[in-house]
Amino acid sequence: MSTAAQQTGGRTSAPTAIIIGGGVIGCAAAFELSKAGYACTLLDKGAIHQEASTAAAGMLGAQVEIHQPGPFYELCRQSQEIYKAWIDELEQIGGVTAQYIGKGILRAALTEEDELELRSRLSWIQNADWMKPEDMRRMEPELSAEVRGGLHFHADHQVHPVWLAKSLGAAIVRQGCRIREWTPVFKLLTEPGTGRICGVQTSEGPLYADIVVLASGAWSPALTGPLGIKLDMFPVKGQCISVKTGAPIIRSTVFTHGCYIVPKLDGSYIIGATQAEAGFDKQVTVKAIAELHGKAAALLPRIEEAEFISSWAGLRPGTRDGLPYLGETSELPGLIFATGHYRNGILLAPVTGRIVAQIAAGDKPLEDLKPFSPMRDSAKATASL
Repeated sequence: MSTAAQQTGGRTSAPTAIIIGGGVIGCAAAFELSKAGYACTLLDKGAIHQEASTAAAGMLGAQVEIHQPGPFYELCRQSQEIYKAWIDELEQIGGVTAQYIGKGILRAALTEEDELELRSRLSWIQNADWMKPEDMRRMEPELSAEVRGGLHFHADHQVHPVWLAKSLGAAIVRQGCRIREWTPVFKLLTEPGTGRICGVQTSEGPLYADIVVLASGAWSPALTGPLGIKLDMFPVKGQCISVKTGAPIIRSTVFTHGCYIVPKLDGSYIIGATQAEAGFDKQVTVKAIAELHGKAAALLPRIEEAEFISSWAGLRPGTRDGLPYLGETSELPGLIFATGHYRNGILLAPVTGRIVAQIAAGDKPLEDLKPFSPMRDSAKATASL
């Protein structure tokens, strides 16, 4: 009998799950587990959706942000394929729009080097067409005259990160998920005699469940390290700005090396995003914002006329090999890993939630999770000895 069942006196009841981390990945896991019949409790050390989830523009860039073929690209494409149906389900259950926009992304080259890199993707990329400079400016007349051409990723859509967070939050609340903000988790609890993860120690005492999902982003290594699982993760600060114009100057998302400009339904644009390994520092810096503004203006000159709205920073969970940690391990049974998504948490939310639910049900995930194994860092360390 599980620890969670013991707490109910052995009564037959819904299986229970604790999700550590209130970002989009944690909420997606809670959404899919709740659909599968789990009674979920979602924990966050602060308010939910305050880190990587909102340090984003909401691009569903399965094509534009991936630079090589392989398992990660396939995982991103699978998530992209189910995204619209997933959003429709979220909105139907929760009643809150995620502001899904299906306008595609124009990835423009401003230098010869960038043009060559983009052309090299044509041999393997899907859902993308090469466009001449005049064709790009025909689609988006305000693009710079310096554009050398680029790729049109017509399947790379977008959501608004803040409204996606609200939509997810409303949906899981409607499903009965209990959200406990400002409840940090200090350690994972193990079942005596088996070593199975059976709960968590929080600032308010222990909590127990049949399964625990680790979705705490850059803070994940602190929980697995004491139990012998090293996750080679680190926070990557991303800074963004928001501006607004009196009338729209672009309809599609436009993207160049080091900068993207994403138009939103309220007439604003999110411009991002920097990348810096700066520990857990979330300070917004003038230098980073100035660099973003300069790159945006080089691609879309009229953005200089826009009204400045706000700036912010969040911490993305980076990994040394650029891959998330997904799945389970025999070393820590009862724990499901769903962390380390770096810049792709919003894109990968649907497929990650589905994977978590499949593992919880004892089913073999449809995706090959070997490349994303939580034990891959330990295996590499052993092989190097």
